[in-house]
Amino acid sequence: METRDNQAIIPGVQGLRGLTALAVILFHMGWFWCGWLGVWVFFTVSGFVITRSLLRAEAAGRAPSLIGFYKARAGRIMPLYLAAVGIGVVALCVQARVFGQEQALGFLDHVPWLLTGTYNVFRAIPGYEQTELFGHLWSLSVEEQFYLLFPIAFLGLRRTIFSWLLLVLVALGPLVRLVTHLVFSNLGWTTSDVATAVYQLTFNHLDAFALGSLIALHEDRVRGWAGSPFASRLTWLIPVILACIAALCVVLQNLQIPTSGKDILTDAFAVKPELLSGQILVYALGSLGAGGLLVLILSGSGILRWLASDSLVRLGTVSYGLYVWHFPLLWIYTDAGQRTLVAAGLYVCATLSCALLSHRFLEQPARRWLEERWASADVNRGRSLTSGDQNPAHP
Repeated sequence: METRDNQAIIPGVQGLRGLTALAVILFHMGWFWCGWLGVWVFFTVSGFVITRSLLRAEAAGRAPSLIGFYKARAGRIMPLYLAAVGIGVVALCVQARVFGQEQALGFLDHVPWLLTGTYNVFRAIPGYEQTELFGHLWSLSVEEQFYLLFPIAFLGLRRTIFSWLLLVLVALGPLVRLVTHLVFSNLGWTTSDVATAVYQLTFNHLDAFALGSLIALHEDRVRGWAGSPFASRLTWLIPVILACIAALCVVLQNLQIPTSGKDILTDAFAVKPELLSGQILVYALGSLGAGGLLVLILSGSGILRWLASDSLVRLGTVSYGLYVWHFPLLWIYTDAGQRTLVAAGLYVCATLSCALLSHRFLEQPARRWLEERWASADVNRGRSLTSGDQNPAHP
């Protein structure tokens, strides 16, 4: 399926990435109570971007392959990810050996899970103890597991069947979370542990990835709505639908939790909602909200043109680094007393600087180096095969 827009990067989508990264940072600063939902926006946008990249490769006559897909993802993710894990290990050793905090070495148990892309499973196990060095990397394990399975379905299924599979995953997302809740509750897990399992495990968020992928498959159709009366109706219809879902979340959550005043919204959209209504609806709101934004961006909605601003697009370009570095750097903000403008300024500047530097001097060079090495290996392999064809005696 050929996409109507040949741009590798859509400015509005890139700006959405930047805004989402900012929302997650503000949440961990304690300044934006529902910013954690940005992770579900990332999941949805990932499904969209990955599917779109495969479709663009097909349109350009480059047949996608599993190995090629995995190489591209590894080149994009692993250099910064491994650097962050390595720095975290060094920090723990320094904390233990230099500052005498031997308990820090206990967090080295996290490393095998981090290196195998299963850290979200580790975090779902009751008794998990969080560290700011690694705690946020669970979402990257979710992404890695999606990347492992997604291309197999994309390349192995007929496109019509694949589209129906995505639609089924979107529809069944709330049901999967319901089943997860019931299963772990019947195993005797505490309410908090059940909420964590629903929050962490990959299959509970496949509806977000699937929705983004489904939108990418139908990008031509959505772009064709631009300037039509239907697109004008979507501009107000999508926000109204999302507002209704949000209102339903507020009503259901607050009917079950005694609240008053300013706590009404905070309780309704608390991170890792422990009530079943929150686990089903709040997560759906995150992915549907992201899907709605993608549709509005592609259909040319005027209310989202600001997402394509240069500042947000630049922020989106380094959004991966922002996400990776913002959590370990929280100690700057915390030790400065929190919520002060000076502390916030130091923290944001440090996070942005780390993201910019790692993008310029680590992510891009490492990605180019890996791509060159893999391309050279492919050329040499091709020459070897050609030589072997010409000379049957060639081993």
